[in-house]
Amino acid sequence: MTGPRQRGGVLLRLGFFLLLGGGLVLWSELRRPRDLRLDLDLTSALPGEIVEVDVTVSRDRHALLRFDQKYGSAGAPATLHLTLRARPGPVEVDVMLIDSRGTARRTRATVELGKDASGAVKPG
Repeated sequence: MTGPRQRGGVLLRLGFFLLLGGGLVLWSELRRPRDLRLDLDLTSALPGEIVEVDVTVSRDRHALLRFDQKYGSAGAPATLHLTLRARPGPVEVDVMLIDSRGTARRTRATVELGKDASGAVKPG
């Protein structure tokens, strides 16, 4: 026969393991990779001016996304919507824009990516 002290000890252990399990589930959910959006705003350029875009997104010197696109004489769209699979947090974005004359402009920025809001970069 089990006494009240033994049942209290079992309930205490059970409560501890439930709390530990819940904490681990919450921690793994926060660290899980998600589809995150990054918007590249090219509205400062004239239509047809940007003919090539090269974007590299990295975290801790590891590449998360590489996007290299040539648009030709029609030019790049006003906004590029890029999607990458990573965990939320800060990332380094390296953007290389090449205009119709062949001149390259490079911009580097740190952007905070989250599951609810997209990060935005406006190259200078």
